[in-house]
Amino acid sequence: MTLQQLKEAYNKLSAEMRSLHETTPDDGWTGEVRSKWEGMKADLKGLREKIEREEELRAQDQSFVEGLDRERPAGAPKNEAEAEQRSAWDNWVRRGLEYLTPEQRSVVLEMRAQGTNPNEAGGFTVPTTLQAKVIESLVTYGGIASVCQLLQTDNGAPIAWATSNGGEEEGELIGENKPAGEKDVEFGMGTMGSHTISSKIIRVSEQLLQDSGIDMEGYLAGRIGKRVSRTRNRLIVQGTGAGETADAPAQPKGLEYSTPQGAMTAKATAFTWQEVNNLIHSIDPAYRAAAKFRLAFNDKTLQAMEEMVDANNRPLWLPGIDSDRPATILKHQYVIDQAIADIGAGKKFMYAGDFNELVLRAVRSLTLKRLVERYAEYGQVGFLAFVRFGLVLQDTAAIKHLVGKTA
Repeated sequence: MTLQQLKEAYNKLSAEMRSLHETTPDDGWTGEVRSKWEGMKADLKGLREKIEREEELRAQDQSFVEGLDRERPAGAPKNEAEAEQRSAWDNWVRRGLEYLTPEQRSVVLEMRAQGTNPNEAGGFTVPTTLQAKVIESLVTYGGIASVCQLLQTDNGAPIAWATSNGGEEEGELIGENKPAGEKDVEFGMGTMGSHTISSKIIRVSEQLLQDSGIDMEGYLAGRIGKRVSRTRNRLIVQGTGAGETADAPAQPKGLEYSTPQGAMTAKATAFTWQEVNNLIHSIDPAYRAAAKFRLAFNDKTLQAMEEMVDANNRPLWLPGIDSDRPATILKHQYVIDQAIADIGAGKKFMYAGDFNELVLRAVRSLTLKRLVERYAEYGQVGFLAFVRFGLVLQDTAAIKHLVGKTA
């Protein structure tokens, strides 16, 4: 089957499952109907796995084609200056600064990083195409980051950011010609910092660098994106907000430390759909109606909920058909983020809320260093990238967590 046929089969089966769910009465979820549902779910999983494999192969083919297009001289580039910059940067990556022509050297030196972080000394900013690929990778691995409010800034200077709990604030009804009352807003202050993430050193053999058929831009973007995104995602959830010490850098304040408790499970190692529903209803209805209201949990928790049924033996999980009808649990969309904990005593293993109130700052500049001498005896060159970001939950009533029963 082609990719299009696989997707059509997936959507058709998803629609059939939704129809079965909607047309079966509460007292109709017999063993036979339940068995039919489980069989359809297994078939749906098989189709999804085939689609993911095919899309991965297509992505690899597309990357190869893009690499050939960059090397093909036919056709004028849309932006001559950008083409010159990419060509000079590619030569710098493969050979180093000393092998560039005077024109290329001038272009690359103009890319010298001017960041405020001392770790960036000696580094170079990267072409916009490489940065776009890294950002795309960050989104792919996004999890919670994929539904945050994204704030892009050109530099990493700290920004003071007001935070508050707006869940219980109201105005007042006043009579004609009567003075309005006063109520101060209780603000806290969060800092939209510029925390720096290192990709750690990526070692590349000189033979690979000398192979002109290799898309070095795509290769480095993929490695950088995977490493940086996993670190960023972990800090979005687990960041303590602690300041810098002699042994550790400052951290952003992640969801584990910035969200209030919405509900607690009755058991430390298991949860029920009623407890998930309690979490949902601990959020003010105004937030639940927001476009970016989501449940968030890891894949192990999703697996548990896919097996759950309500009091009428009706499945809680519904498959997605298209962008207008995504997969849901208890009629709400969800995101998977592996940085979220498994259920356990005192573990915050599920979040619910309007994630538009979680502001994720992306500093546009991405810096790359080329380390030549360090691995010369191995015939390798090292590359080291730095990415900066910030995080703040601006309305603390918008997102809450479900925690496992404490011992």
